[in-house]
Amino acid sequence: MKIEFDKLIVERIILEVCFSRGFLYWDNCGKIWKNICEKWVDLETVEVNPDKAVFKIQEQGLQLKFSQKDIHLSQVYPPASLKLFKEVAREAVPLIANLLEVKSFSRVGNRFFYLYPTANLKEAEGIVKNTGLLNVSSDKIKLFGDDLNEPQIRFKIQNEDVGYTFNISAMSRKLNVELPKPLKIDSSKFITDAVLIDVDYFTRKTVDLSLTDFADIINTVQKNLKYNLTKLLSWEL
Repeated sequence: MKIEFDKLIVERIILEVCFSRGFLYWDNCGKIWKNICEKWVDLETVEVNPDKAVFKIQEQGLQLKFSQKDIHLSQVYPPASLKLFKEVAREAVPLIANLLEVKSFSRVGNRFFYLYPTANLKEAEGIVKNTGLLNVSSDKIKLFGDDLNEPQIRFKIQNEDVGYTFNISAMSRKLNVELPKPLKIDSSKFITDAVLIDVDYFTRKTVDLSLTDFADIINTVQKNLKYNLTKLLSWEL
């Protein structure tokens, strides 16, 4: 058996590029601010200070942050097309980098947080245990107790150029929001129990800005995960 990819929900996606010498942050922060706000008119300013600048598009759950050392783009519960996320990645990241006079990146990362909803925590734990990625015999479990609970697996798979870090765990959570009466919040779409699959793609060599299309990177990672992630997490009954 295997997890069905179509049933995975992208709870969050991140693109991060790292560099060491964004010296022009203080000089050109205002220019960057002006350019990105003209391009995306619904972009709101969250915070601008000597250390970092943070912007968001509230209704889309999108946040863009940059500093002297990195550019960070994230979106919660993005639509399946990732249209806005890819658009901002393709256009805003090079714009910011160029105005910071950053020509290359020490690391480019693209991270996906998937949720595979389950009926309860026990079902989620069973799926993680059955992937074959966690192998703890019953004899070893009995050295300390009766059951293996809340399993979590973390590992990397990489080659000379790129790698993937995988974090797979069973998750159970509650939504804690306090609102004054008579206000209520619709929590019908909030997922309480699930298998959390956190996949972080990263580069291992210097990346040249002039040769990089960030939307293409996201497309490549997305395609690879679509065709191979469920194979990694499949198991035999």
